[in-house]
Amino acid sequence: MTLHDTLPASWYHEPAYFDVERVSVFRESWIPIGLSCQLQNAGDYVTENVAGWPIFVQRQSDGSLRAFHNVCPHRAGPIVWDGSGCQKNLVCKYHGWAFSVDGELLNARDFGAPAPDGAALSRIAVDAWRGILFVCLSECAQPLEVWLAGFPAALSDVPLETYSFYKRTSKVVKCNWKTYADNFLEGYHLPTVHQRMTRDGEAGLYSVELHEDLRWNIHRMPGRGESTFSLFGWFWPTFAFNALPDGFAIERWLPRGADEIELIFEYMFKPGSDAEASFSFSEEVAQEDVLICEHVQRNLASGTYDTGKLSPKWEEPLHAFHQLVRDSVYPAVAVAVRGASS
Repeated sequence: MTLHDTLPASWYHEPAYFDVERVSVFRESWIPIGLSCQLQNAGDYVTENVAGWPIFVQRQSDGSLRAFHNVCPHRAGPIVWDGSGCQKNLVCKYHGWAFSVDGELLNARDFGAPAPDGAALSRIAVDAWRGILFVCLSECAQPLEVWLAGFPAALSDVPLETYSFYKRTSKVVKCNWKTYADNFLEGYHLPTVHQRMTRDGEAGLYSVELHEDLRWNIHRMPGRGESTFSLFGWFWPTFAFNALPDGFAIERWLPRGADEIELIFEYMFKPGSDAEASFSFSEEVAQEDVLICEHVQRNLASGTYDTGKLSPKWEEPLHAFHQLVRDSVYPAVAVAVRGASS
């Protein structure tokens, strides 16, 4: 039986590796950044920071979506303030340059010379899937439905459209984005980290369904009685979900540097359900994950650990994830690793 190595510890904490991943992973992927319900009216917008790229998505008067880098071509001022709001006109907050709904320059206020050629906002791809907003910063972005491939079929029985937004939570976590992904992708840690969750379901029967497309997987844990947790899922690189009784939690973690992420949960529930109980339990589990991931990150950066061996019973999803990292970010390393293990 082959025991696979983990990724080297340096890949989790050295800034040079994150600089590569920022482009190869986060610029080239469709990244979830919010919910369509945040953009009800023309001019409504929501911002996000995608691995260091500030962006915003805005609802247009015809109901369509537009997304741009939140950077004025004049001197890098913001077009909208961080967060969410309504701003029908795209006017830079710094010097007042105005842009059309398509991002073309309309007026370089009091510039003193003809407007520079090519001064326009940088537009990015945006789309929504079942009420979840996605953006892709790549100039060669494939359609979102192509990117998601077979993943939507796995959620076809989840009645998302019958749920209403409940709450959003955000936590700054002192760990690398891969540290948190590693934690999400296995149920090995449940009995030791999530003791109440283990009583809620059969943690010893936790399973992860891998597919030919390694970018996504589905997790199942048989419940005990009226279990809160039973179905989970993940899609590359940092999108996950938790199916809850009469509800659904979107879980995403966006890097804020080599050793920090923002962990965001967006909860939605069927009206009239016991949302608060499920919400509180989910947040308790999330805080336990934060605690263990921050300790693991500290140890990865300590210099006392380099690589470990993955459990063939529990950690095959990590092996698949690590291969995606190698293939997407360090293809020469991926070839060498495969050659050494063959």
